[in-house]
Amino acid sequence: MEIVLAESLGFCMGVKRAVDMAYRALEKADGREVVTLGPLIHNAQEIERLTSDGIRTADEASIPADGTVVIRAHGVPPQAYEALKARGLKIMDGTCPYVHYSQRKALELYEQGYTVVIAGDRNHPEILGILGHINNDAQIVKSVEEAEALPAFDRVGVIAQTTISPKKYQAIIAALNEKAREVKVCETICDATEENQKAIRELSGEVDLLFVIGGRHSANSNKLVEVAREKCPRARLIETAEEIAAEELRGAKRVGVSAGASTPDWMIQRVVERLREVGDALERQFKRPDRSETL
Repeated sequence: MEIVLAESLGFCMGVKRAVDMAYRALEKADGREVVTLGPLIHNAQEIERLTSDGIRTADEASIPADGTVVIRAHGVPPQAYEALKARGLKIMDGTCPYVHYSQRKALELYEQGYTVVIAGDRNHPEILGILGHINNDAQIVKSVEEAEALPAFDRVGVIAQTTISPKKYQAIIAALNEKAREVKVCETICDATEENQKAIRELSGEVDLLFVIGGRHSANSNKLVEVAREKCPRARLIETAEEIAAEELRGAKRVGVSAGASTPDWMIQRVVERLREVGDALERQFKRPDRSETL
Protein backbone atom coordinates (compact mmCIF):
# COMPACT_ATOMS: atom_id res chain seq x y z
CA MET A 1 0.00 0.00 0.00
CA GLU A 2 1.37 3.38 -1.03
CA ILE A 3 0.81 6.43 1.18
CA VAL A 4 0.69 9.75 -0.70
CA LEU A 5 0.77 13.13 1.06
CA ALA A 6 -0.84 16.20 -0.48
CA GLU A 7 1.76 18.69 -1.69
CA SER A 8 0.31 21.35 0.61
CA LEU A 9 -1.16 20.39 3.98
CA GLY A 10 -1.17 21.18 7.69
CA PHE A 11 -0.30 24.29 9.67
CA CYS A 12 -0.79 27.53 7.79
CA MET A 13 1.36 30.56 8.53
CA GLY A 14 -1.26 32.19 10.76
CA VAL A 15 -1.80 29.12 12.94
CA LYS A 16 1.92 28.42 13.30
CA ARG A 17 2.47 32.06 14.24
CA ALA A 18 -0.22 31.89 16.96
CA VAL A 19 1.13 28.65 18.45
CA ASP A 20 4.72 29.92 18.39
CA MET A 21 3.56 33.14 20.05
CA ALA A 22 1.85 31.22 22.85
CA TYR A 23 5.04 29.30 23.60
CA ARG A 24 7.11 32.50 23.53
CA ALA A 25 4.65 33.97 26.03
CA LEU A 26 5.18 30.93 28.25
CA GLU A 27 8.96 31.30 28.08
CA LYS A 28 8.70 34.95 29.16
CA ALA A 29 5.86 34.49 31.65
CA ASP A 30 8.15 34.84 34.68
CA GLY A 31 5.65 33.09 36.94
CA ARG A 32 2.54 34.59 35.37
CA GLU A 33 -0.14 32.29 34.00
CA VAL A 34 -0.49 32.19 30.21
CA VAL A 35 -4.00 31.80 28.77
CA THR A 36 -5.60 32.08 25.37
CA LEU A 37 -8.86 33.97 24.92
CA GLY A 38 -10.94 31.11 23.56
CA PRO A 39 -9.36 28.11 21.79
CA LEU A 40 -6.19 29.33 20.09
CA ILE A 41 -6.89 27.20 17.00
CA HIS A 42 -9.52 24.66 15.87
CA ASN A 43 -7.71 21.46 16.85
CA ALA A 44 -8.65 19.70 20.07
CA GLN A 45 -5.48 17.60 20.24
CA GLU A 46 -3.18 20.59 19.81
CA ILE A 47 -5.19 22.47 22.45
CA GLU A 48 -4.65 19.49 24.80
CA ARG A 49 -0.91 19.69 24.14
CA LEU A 50 -0.88 23.43 24.85
CA THR A 51 -2.82 22.85 28.07
CA SER A 52 -0.46 20.11 29.24
CA ASP A 53 2.45 22.48 28.62
CA GLY A 54 0.83 25.17 30.77
CA ILE A 55 -1.14 27.28 28.27
CA ARG A 56 -4.82 27.00 29.11
CA THR A 57 -7.94 28.23 27.34
CA ALA A 58 -9.98 30.88 29.17
CA ASP A 59 -12.93 33.17 28.68
CA GLU A 60 -12.89 36.82 29.71
CA ALA A 61 -14.26 36.05 33.16
CA SER A 62 -11.60 33.47 34.04
CA ILE A 63 -8.46 35.33 32.97
CA PRO A 64 -6.15 35.80 36.00
CA ALA A 65 -5.48 39.39 37.01
CA ASP A 66 -1.72 39.06 36.49
CA GLY A 67 -1.85 36.74 33.50
CA THR A 68 -0.63 36.97 29.93
CA VAL A 69 -3.42 36.70 27.35
CA VAL A 70 -2.82 35.41 23.82
CA ILE A 71 -5.49 36.41 21.28
CA ARG A 72 -6.63 33.46 19.19
CA ALA A 73 -5.69 33.11 15.51
CA HIS A 74 -9.30 33.83 14.48
CA GLY A 75 -9.17 37.26 16.13
CA VAL A 76 -11.64 38.91 18.51
CA PRO A 77 -13.95 41.93 18.36
CA PRO A 78 -12.13 45.18 19.21
CA GLN A 79 -14.39 45.60 22.22
CA ALA A 80 -12.95 42.43 23.76
CA TYR A 81 -9.40 43.63 23.10
CA GLU A 82 -10.09 47.02 24.71
CA ALA A 83 -11.66 45.34 27.74
CA LEU A 84 -8.48 43.33 28.28
CA LYS A 85 -6.33 46.46 27.96
CA ALA A 86 -8.51 48.27 30.48
CA ARG A 87 -7.75 45.52 32.99
CA GLY A 88 -4.02 46.12 32.60
CA LEU A 89 -3.38 42.61 31.26
CA LYS A 90 -0.34 41.73 29.20
CA ILE A 91 -1.68 40.95 25.70
CA MET A 92 -0.05 39.13 22.80
CA ASP A 93 -2.06 39.32 19.59
CA GLY A 94 -2.03 35.98 17.75
CA THR A 95 -4.62 37.07 15.19
CA CYS A 96 -3.73 35.75 11.74
CA PRO A 97 -2.47 38.57 9.46
CA TYR A 98 -5.04 37.52 6.86
CA VAL A 99 -7.80 37.97 9.44
CA HIS A 100 -6.42 41.39 10.39
CA TYR A 101 -6.58 42.31 6.71
CA SER A 102 -10.22 41.19 6.52
CA GLN A 103 -11.04 43.29 9.58
CA ARG A 104 -9.45 46.37 8.01
CA LYS A 105 -11.17 45.88 4.65
CA ALA A 106 -14.57 45.41 6.30
CA LEU A 107 -14.11 48.66 8.22
CA GLU A 108 -13.03 50.52 5.05
CA LEU A 109 -16.11 49.32 3.18
CA TYR A 110 -18.37 50.21 6.11
CA GLU A 111 -16.91 53.73 6.44
CA GLN A 112 -17.27 54.28 2.67
CA GLY A 113 -20.99 53.61 2.90
CA TYR A 114 -21.13 50.16 1.31
CA THR A 115 -23.51 47.49 2.56
CA VAL A 116 -21.00 44.93 3.81
CA VAL A 117 -21.65 41.33 2.80
CA ILE A 118 -19.46 38.63 4.35
CA ALA A 119 -19.29 35.23 2.67
CA GLY A 120 -18.89 32.72 5.46
CA ASP A 121 -20.31 31.10 8.58
CA ARG A 122 -22.09 33.64 10.81
CA ASN A 123 -21.17 31.65 13.96
CA HIS A 124 -17.47 31.32 13.18
CA PRO A 125 -15.21 33.28 15.59
CA GLU A 126 -13.43 34.96 12.67
CA ILE A 127 -16.74 36.40 11.45
CA LEU A 128 -17.76 37.45 14.95
CA GLY A 129 -14.48 39.34 15.29
CA ILE A 130 -14.97 41.13 11.96
CA LEU A 131 -18.53 42.10 12.88
CA GLY A 132 -17.23 43.78 16.02
CA HIS A 133 -15.27 46.21 13.85
CA ILE A 134 -18.39 47.36 11.96
CA ASN A 135 -21.00 47.54 14.72
CA ASN A 136 -22.38 44.12 13.72
CA ASP A 137 -23.80 45.79 10.61
CA ALA A 138 -23.36 43.29 7.78
CA GLN A 139 -25.16 40.65 5.78
CA ILE A 140 -23.70 37.16 6.27
CA VAL A 141 -24.23 34.56 3.55
CA LYS A 142 -22.94 30.99 3.64
CA SER A 143 -24.21 29.88 0.23
CA VAL A 144 -25.27 31.09 -3.20
CA GLU A 145 -28.89 30.47 -2.19
CA GLU A 146 -28.54 32.82 0.80
CA ALA A 147 -26.96 35.47 -1.44
CA GLU A 148 -29.81 35.15 -3.93
CA ALA A 149 -32.32 35.59 -1.09
CA LEU A 150 -30.92 39.01 -0.12
CA PRO A 151 -32.88 42.15 -1.05
CA ALA A 152 -31.60 44.59 -3.66
CA PHE A 153 -28.88 47.06 -2.62
CA ASP A 154 -27.29 50.11 -4.16
CA ARG A 155 -23.64 49.53 -3.29
CA VAL A 156 -22.27 46.27 -1.86
CA GLY A 157 -18.80 45.61 -0.51
CA VAL A 158 -18.03 41.93 -0.15
CA ILE A 159 -15.33 40.09 1.78
CA ALA A 160 -14.82 36.38 2.43
CA GLN A 161 -14.07 34.29 5.47
CA THR A 162 -10.39 33.42 4.97
CA THR A 163 -11.11 29.67 4.71
CA ILE A 164 -14.00 29.72 2.23
CA SER A 165 -13.68 27.90 -1.09
CA PRO A 166 -12.59 30.29 -3.88
CA LYS A 167 -15.12 28.59 -6.16
CA LYS A 168 -17.96 29.25 -3.71
CA TYR A 169 -16.81 32.84 -3.19
CA GLN A 170 -16.92 33.53 -6.92
CA ALA A 171 -20.42 32.03 -7.15
CA ILE A 172 -21.62 34.23 -4.29
CA ILE A 173 -20.08 37.30 -5.96
CA ALA A 174 -21.92 36.43 -9.19
CA ALA A 175 -25.20 36.27 -7.26
CA LEU A 176 -24.50 39.63 -5.61
CA ASN A 177 -23.85 41.22 -9.01
CA GLU A 178 -27.54 40.61 -9.72
CA LYS A 179 -28.52 42.35 -6.48
CA ALA A 180 -26.65 45.66 -6.56
CA ARG A 181 -25.73 48.51 -8.86
CA GLU A 182 -22.12 48.36 -7.63
CA VAL A 183 -20.27 45.43 -6.09
CA LYS A 184 -16.80 46.04 -4.67
CA VAL A 185 -14.95 42.75 -4.09
CA CYS A 186 -12.12 42.29 -1.60
CA GLU A 187 -9.88 39.24 -1.97
CA THR A 188 -9.51 38.00 1.59
CA ILE A 189 -9.11 34.23 1.17
CA CYS A 190 -5.92 32.87 2.75
CA ASP A 191 -3.30 31.66 0.25
CA ALA A 192 -2.81 28.48 2.29
CA THR A 193 -6.51 27.70 1.96
CA GLU A 194 -6.29 27.92 -1.82
CA GLU A 195 -3.07 25.91 -1.96
CA ASN A 196 -4.41 23.13 0.29
CA GLN A 197 -7.64 22.87 -1.72
CA LYS A 198 -5.75 22.82 -5.03
CA ALA A 199 -3.40 20.12 -3.72
CA ILE A 200 -6.19 17.88 -2.43
CA ARG A 201 -8.17 18.28 -5.64
CA GLU A 202 -5.15 17.00 -7.58
CA LEU A 203 -4.45 14.18 -5.11
CA SER A 204 -8.04 12.96 -4.81
CA GLY A 205 -8.15 11.74 -8.39
CA GLU A 206 -5.05 9.58 -7.87
CA VAL A 207 -5.93 7.57 -4.73
CA ASP A 208 -8.38 4.87 -3.66
CA LEU A 209 -9.27 6.59 -0.40
CA LEU A 210 -8.20 9.74 1.36
CA PHE A 211 -7.97 10.93 4.96
CA VAL A 212 -8.15 14.58 5.94
CA ILE A 213 -6.75 15.19 9.43
CA GLY A 214 -8.46 18.03 11.25
CA GLY A 215 -10.87 19.13 13.95
CA ARG A 216 -14.55 18.33 13.61
CA HIS A 217 -15.33 22.05 13.93
CA SER A 218 -12.58 23.23 11.59
CA ALA A 219 -14.14 24.99 8.60
CA ASN A 220 -11.12 24.55 6.36
CA SER A 221 -10.73 20.84 7.22
CA ASN A 222 -14.36 20.10 6.41
CA LYS A 223 -13.99 22.02 3.17
CA LEU A 224 -11.00 19.85 2.20
CA VAL A 225 -13.18 16.76 2.60
CA GLU A 226 -15.87 18.35 0.45
CA VAL A 227 -13.35 19.15 -2.29
CA ALA A 228 -11.76 15.69 -2.11
CA ARG A 229 -15.10 13.91 -2.53
CA GLU A 230 -15.54 15.48 -5.96
CA LYS A 231 -13.09 12.84 -7.25
CA CYS A 232 -12.65 10.47 -4.31
CA PRO A 233 -15.96 9.42 -2.70
CA ARG A 234 -14.02 7.55 0.00
CA ALA A 235 -12.56 10.73 1.49
CA ARG A 236 -13.30 11.37 5.14
CA LEU A 237 -12.30 13.54 8.07
CA ILE A 238 -10.42 12.09 11.04
CA GLU A 239 -9.19 13.81 14.18
CA THR A 240 -6.72 11.12 15.29
CA ALA A 241 -4.80 8.18 13.87
CA GLU A 242 -6.76 5.80 16.09
CA GLU A 243 -9.88 6.40 13.97
CA ILE A 244 -8.33 4.51 11.04
CA ALA A 245 -9.69 0.94 10.88
CA ALA A 246 -7.87 -1.89 9.16
CA GLU A 247 -11.02 -2.97 7.37
CA GLU A 248 -11.39 0.27 5.41
CA LEU A 249 -7.83 -0.07 4.08
CA ARG A 250 -8.33 -3.58 2.77
CA GLY A 251 -7.76 -3.63 -0.98
CA ALA A 252 -6.51 -0.02 -1.15
CA LYS A 253 -3.37 0.38 -3.26
CA ARG A 254 -2.92 4.15 -2.81
CA VAL A 255 -4.04 6.10 0.25
CA GLY A 256 -3.97 9.88 0.30
CA VAL A 257 -3.37 12.10 3.33
CA SER A 258 -4.13 15.79 3.73
CA ALA A 259 -4.63 17.99 6.79
CA GLY A 260 -6.39 21.18 7.78
CA ALA A 261 -4.59 24.42 8.52
CA SER A 262 -4.81 23.81 12.29
CA THR A 263 -3.27 20.33 12.15
CA PRO A 264 0.31 20.11 13.48
CA ASP A 265 3.05 18.00 11.91
CA TRP A 266 3.15 15.55 14.83
CA MET A 267 -0.48 14.54 14.16
CA ILE A 268 0.21 14.03 10.45
CA GLN A 269 3.20 11.84 11.33
CA ARG A 270 1.08 9.71 13.66
CA VAL A 271 -1.45 9.10 10.89
CA VAL A 272 1.30 8.10 8.46
CA GLU A 273 2.75 5.71 11.06
CA ARG A 274 -0.70 4.20 11.67
CA LEU A 275 -1.25 3.69 7.93
CA ARG A 276 2.13 1.99 7.58
CA GLU A 277 1.43 -0.23 10.57
CA VAL A 278 -1.99 -1.32 9.33
CA GLY A 279 -0.77 -1.64 5.74
CA ASP A 280 2.12 -3.90 6.77
CA ALA A 281 -0.23 -6.05 8.86
CA LEU A 282 -2.62 -6.46 5.94
CA GLU A 283 0.25 -7.35 3.61
CA ARG A 284 1.51 -10.02 6.00
CA GLN A 285 -2.01 -11.38 6.29
CA PHE A 286 -2.37 -11.50 2.51
CA LYS A 287 0.96 -13.32 2.06
CA ARG A 288 0.30 -15.86 4.83
CA PRO A 289 -0.22 -19.31 3.23
CA ASP A 290 -3.56 -21.05 3.55
CA ARG A 291 -2.73 -23.79 6.07
CA SER A 292 -5.61 -25.94 4.84
CA GLU A 293 -3.88 -26.26 1.47
CA THR A 294 -0.48 -27.21 2.88
CA LEU A 295 -1.63 -30.09 5.10
